[in-house]
Amino acid sequence: MAEENGKSQAQGEKAPAAAPDGKGKPFFDRANQVAESGNWDFAIEMLLLGIAKEPENLLRGHHRLREVAMQRKMSGGKPAGFMGKMKRKSTKDPMESLINAEWLMSRDPSDPTSWKQIILAAQWGGWKDVVEWAGGALYDINRMTPKPSKEIYLFLRDVYTQVELFGEAVRACQAAATLAPNDPTLHDSLRDLSARATIQKGKYDQGGSFTDSVKDLKGQMEAVRGQGLSQNEQFLLEQVVKTKVVYVADPSVPGKIIAYVDALAKLDEDGYENEAIDVLTKAFKELGTYRYKVRMGDIRIKQMKRRREKLRAVGDKEAASKAAKELLAFELAEYTERAANYPTDLGIKFELGVRQFQAGQYDDAISTLQQARRDPKHRLAAMHALGMAFFKKAWYTEAAETFQTALDSGDVPEKRRIELMYDLGLCHEATGNAVEAIARYSDVAQLDFNYRDVRERIEKLRAKAEQDKGETPQG
Repeated sequence: MAEENGKSQAQGEKAPAAAPDGKGKPFFDRANQVAESGNWDFAIEMLLLGIAKEPENLLRGHHRLREVAMQRKMSGGKPAGFMGKMKRKSTKDPMESLINAEWLMSRDPSDPTSWKQIILAAQWGGWKDVVEWAGGALYDINRMTPKPSKEIYLFLRDVYTQVELFGEAVRACQAAATLAPNDPTLHDSLRDLSARATIQKGKYDQGGSFTDSVKDLKGQMEAVRGQGLSQNEQFLLEQVVKTKVVYVADPSVPGKIIAYVDALAKLDEDGYENEAIDVLTKAFKELGTYRYKVRMGDIRIKQMKRRREKLRAVGDKEAASKAAKELLAFELAEYTERAANYPTDLGIKFELGVRQFQAGQYDDAISTLQQARRDPKHRLAAMHALGMAFFKKAWYTEAAETFQTALDSGDVPEKRRIELMYDLGLCHEATGNAVEAIARYSDVAQLDFNYRDVRERIEKLRAKAEQDKGETPQG
């Protein structure tokens, strides 16, 4: 019987406790009866009907299905054909997607694709135990192949992390790191997940009382210190532990919310930052304070920038360009919303105006930056961006006057002065005023001879002036 086969678990799987009989019992009983006669396909159909009634029943449902699928295969059962696969695709319903994926697995229990589909459907449906079971099966299938796939291990790592099975995520990440020992990102991920798995063992993560959490604090600190982290990383993780204990005691106190979020954000890891976003999302929904949503946006922007820089560092220009566009679109939407919520905050106006300029929305940028330039902190930068917006619209006179006003505004840092003079030179060159353009470029060259293409521009304009002079008829 299936219950007697529970001892023969694959290494990656967790043996479940027997579940009480439920709505799937008649189907599970019937499946066992017909399986004894070798009618594997009918047994599978009965098991799938039972699983649809009891998706959480691992022992009589999912485990038994895999056993029958293996017996079917050993007796010569064929994998699903093309039409069978087409009929059993994922749908908009998680239960239907799960049943379809398990049907495909029943035709070929060693096919990683169907196991991935099972995991995704179970994650979607919120059946965490099924995710863990199917993940263990896929881990073992991959481990026992002649050439294990790093991508499968990374898939498991990511899914396990999303459902907060950090111990399993550590194992999957370790397996991936073994296949790619020179990949520093995997080692960073493994260190992060190991620390999170350790912290998760604390009672404050397992539903214990606040008093129990405080009593266990010392043990958690010792666990963190045993992770082989740098002193700074160890300190930051200890702060996460301390602030979480305080936060859990009263998650509606603003100071405790922000302290915990700050501790998580300082680790500069997606996993911790996502946890911070979850905390802020909860606080925003319950308290309605907009600053929590602002902080969520700041964390997401930091994550997107980090991803963009990593792609640039590895030389993936196409992906980096796509990431940069996604970042700009997100920032533009974020600062537009913030400006609506804080209409008098000129700092937000400045950030919005810069993004509008970067997105090519020059009319909007001009209007926004004209307001932002009233802020002393951003005055020069706002005027510079405002002048460039005029320049992009080919309003060269307005651009030149804006640059000149900025230059005449008082104490302008040398770097900013060079940039303004160069851009003022561009305006004069665009309007055909070569004398003024050369003069401004010359001012730049005298401060920084290697600034951009200033030498080439001066030489080109002077050469043209000499040529024009030589071609002038003598009277």
